[in-house]
Amino acid sequence: MTQIAIFDWIACHAESQPDRLALVDDASGRSFTYRELNRRVGALATYLGDELGIRPGDRVATLAHNSTSILEVQFACMRIGALFVPLNVRFAAPEVLSVLRDCGARLLLHDNEFAAMAAEVAPSAGVTTVETNEWGKPCLYEDAIAGCAPRGPRRDGTIDETWTLIYTSGTTGQPKGVLISYQMVLFHALNYGFATGVTRDSHGLTFLPMFHTSGLNLPANPVLHAGGCVTVMRRFDPARALALLSREERPVTHCFGVPANYLFMRQLPDFAQADLRGVRSLGVGGAPMPIPLLQAYADKGVAMQQTFGMTETGPTVTILAAERGFDKLGSAGLPVVHAQTMIADQDGLPVAKGEIGELCLRGPSITTGYWNRPQDSRAAFRDGWFRTGDMARQDADGYFYIVDRCKNMYISGGENVFPAEVERVLERFDGIIEVAVIAEADDKWGEVGRAFVVCDSGQPLTADRILTYCRGQIAGYKVPKYISFTERLPRNATGKVDRLKLVQLSQSEMR
Repeated sequence: MTQIAIFDWIACHAESQPDRLALVDDASGRSFTYRELNRRVGALATYLGDELGIRPGDRVATLAHNSTSILEVQFACMRIGALFVPLNVRFAAPEVLSVLRDCGARLLLHDNEFAAMAAEVAPSAGVTTVETNEWGKPCLYEDAIAGCAPRGPRRDGTIDETWTLIYTSGTTGQPKGVLISYQMVLFHALNYGFATGVTRDSHGLTFLPMFHTSGLNLPANPVLHAGGCVTVMRRFDPARALALLSREERPVTHCFGVPANYLFMRQLPDFAQADLRGVRSLGVGGAPMPIPLLQAYADKGVAMQQTFGMTETGPTVTILAAERGFDKLGSAGLPVVHAQTMIADQDGLPVAKGEIGELCLRGPSITTGYWNRPQDSRAAFRDGWFRTGDMARQDADGYFYIVDRCKNMYISGGENVFPAEVERVLERFDGIIEVAVIAEADDKWGEVGRAFVVCDSGQPLTADRILTYCRGQIAGYKVPKYISFTERLPRNATGKVDRLKLVQLSQSEMR
């Protein structure tokens, strides 16, 4: 079988459209054309390879807030054949050390904000450290780029090689390094681009953390692959994000977030006057969009696109066409072009439409496994199908609905309960802004639900009112036994609800 070579699209666009804007760093105000980006990437590759001795297969880690430098490091690793390892900026020093040891990193590039942590972990991890600066101010990183002659694209290597190790968020256990190949990134760029209309005229906005697949690939890498422009926000700020989405100059066409991001923008006074008509694709993942929030953006002329994906799948697996947002409420849409899907029973056999089973996947944007975890890698697949761990169903038209994570399901009185199903019901209750349901042990029923509820301050609610509403909407065994009111739900760095912290809160309430 003929192996497909690695293609360096930054170098390609630098040749075909050198003066077109490629990157804008929102925090520092810096911007780079494809010619400038290509030179910076090449110079950084020279420094890493010739000065620091980074070789093909070596791991290069970053510990930095979002900036255009993250993408420079990613593409510099491509030119060397090194593995790019972006680290979670919320990690404590022991967690950073654990990941550096796990991947065997040789180099850690870090923001000046993390200088003390880098100095603390470097001796034990055995890594060289280089300080970067997301504001573009003088530092070793910028000096190296200015002082080195640029290296050109690789002439060897194939797209099945690993390009990136992304460590999963670890909200349900120890982080694992997901193997991300060049092939995964390439085919995801095609999948996402076909579904959302990415072209060389597209302008993507990235505010999700770039140590996560969404920050790197929704929409940054697909837009760069097409030759468009990407604006990178240092971190999500609802007022700034709304301003960028609604500006007339260099209008943003593609953006991706989780429901919480869009909720926080919706709560701003400026939302009423914001003009979002220039946005071509406003994607959402991590959880279904609550109907009132979906309607608020529809009223602004923006039809949001619900998606489903995960680190191991590129990420995007399914995406809902913008025009189907309301007649397919709650659906994650149809599979992307280059993906095979199957909903399977416990024996790995396909279930009938309408029945719930585990979503399984095959295709060129699916990982081959986990770094140095052969047992976990084998367990992730069955008969060549990647097991997502998500329970799903298809309707008669073939649209997918994600019911819940397998791990989130609990059994109450012998009946399976999916917290996401209960959450969708509660979100429709007037006065509830956000909700998350977890399981608690119960002497009588085995397990019962506890709902953590965030209420609109103008509409005080009681547990009895909420439970009465639930009993009229879902089966009795699905109704939570407990209601806990909270000002906000704990979230991880990617904006997903941190269920481990909710379990800890629940345990503290029971003491």
